[in-house]
Amino acid sequence: MEKALLLGIMVCKTKNLFSEKDFYKLLQKAGEKLKIIVYVFYPNQIDWKTNKVKGFQYNFSLNKWEDQWFPLPDFIYDRCFYSSSHSYLAYKPYIKKLKEQKKIRFLGNGLKGKWSVYKILSSNPEFIKYLPKTAIYNDSTQLFQWLADFPIVLKPTGGSHGKGIIKIDFKDNNYQIVGRDINNNKINQQIRDQDILGDWVNLFIDKRSYLIQQYLDLITLNNEPYDIRVLVQKNQYGKWEITGSAVRIGDAANITSNLHGGGQVQNTESLLIKQFGKQKAKEILKQIKQLAESIPSYIESVHGNLFELGLDLGVDLSGKVWIIEANSKPGRKVFSLLGKVEERKKSLIQPLVYTKHLAKTIDSNNFN
Repeated sequence: MEKALLLGIMVCKTKNLFSEKDFYKLLQKAGEKLKIIVYVFYPNQIDWKTNKVKGFQYNFSLNKWEDQWFPLPDFIYDRCFYSSSHSYLAYKPYIKKLKEQKKIRFLGNGLKGKWSVYKILSSNPEFIKYLPKTAIYNDSTQLFQWLADFPIVLKPTGGSHGKGIIKIDFKDNNYQIVGRDINNNKINQQIRDQDILGDWVNLFIDKRSYLIQQYLDLITLNNEPYDIRVLVQKNQYGKWEITGSAVRIGDAANITSNLHGGGQVQNTESLLIKQFGKQKAKEILKQIKQLAESIPSYIESVHGNLFELGLDLGVDLSGKVWIIEANSKPGRKVFSLLGKVEERKKSLIQPLVYTKHLAKTIDSNNFN
């Protein structure tokens, strides 16, 4: 009889247990059919004397999450979203210990932030032409050197959901700042004096690690910011495969298309046809497909094991494709919002399918 596998979904604690509860409920339910016991756990809730994990499973009869002790997982799906560098450092030693266990396999190792991804991609001549000019933000001298050439964006190296991202542009003798602060509050102000702007930026960044990046006009014909999210995951054979894509469109008053900032979702092909016409859209889609097929394996060859990537790509007004970001802990909300039933289902089930593949690989290696 086939032994059930144990898949632990590793999460960070939030006020209300953890995020993405609906996703994990679905994984738990689907896991039953595939003989995979799925539970959710915090990395600091392990009793190493007994090799037991305090984990959570959803009780579908009582409609609530319940905690109990489980054996150590065979596989770990890392969905830890760190609220700050303090949170990351607090969990780090516990995760390190888990990674040292020979009998536990992580589905993938999380990428280390935007700068790390940029350095990996820019080391490959094939991708350089798709990358906007980017550097670690140092000081106001650098800021004004860049602003002399083009508008810029400042973004946290490790942030997500569009928080803490601002655009600075010099026009009409004023520095115009738009974006959102670290708490997702809108920012829209003008500063005339360079020294005051330099002080304002230092206060805004507040010793956090930031990137400075060339601003790109990635906007629709209605002046709304947009990007294309392509979800790429490994399949039942351990090969990279495009699960699906969708366009995220932000409000014209925002600089990002993030759904947490009140964005909406559209079909990729439809929007590109509207923007560029059928023939040009076809060429852009071909380019996007080529990038989605080549980026994951290259990042993995440099970084180490990965299971899934959310690729954020942009297309400027001339039709040029840009690589904005690659995220190893992607969301799946775009597919449900678009009503793409098959793509949504595949995106949700793939962690289980890939777990099965890894288990078979380990078994055959042990047998040999």
